[in-house]
Amino acid sequence: MRVLKVIVILCLIFTAISAAEAGNQKGEVLAVLRTPSGITLKEECLKDGKVRRYIDAIAESEDAKTAGVFDSLSLANKDGYIFVFFVSDTKTSEELAEALNKNPNVVSASPNRQHRLF
Repeated sequence: MRVLKVIVILCLIFTAISAAEAGNQKGEVLAVLRTPSGITLKEECLKDGKVRRYIDAIAESEDAKTAGVFDSLSLANKDGYIFVFFVSDTKTSEELAEALNKNPNVVSASPNRQHRLF
């Protein structure tokens, strides 16, 4: 009986910790963007220049920041899509993904979810 109480208490503690951490997480989204017309993707333009300003403008339009651009994946795909990781301090992952999916320059946006056992 005593072991059961300890297990129940530990489960409650882990649940409380997970809930607290979930409430403090930033909104995180993985997005696929269309390349602006007339632009050929090159490694240097993904790091700075016109394409980087385009990516950052899409992020800023939804109160987010560009946390990363997947250069190799973006350069390797034949459709000319740009693969990006956005974060927001003011929106949840679901809210940010929903807002980005309404943007005509966004092919797809999905919440970045963490899965944990405890």
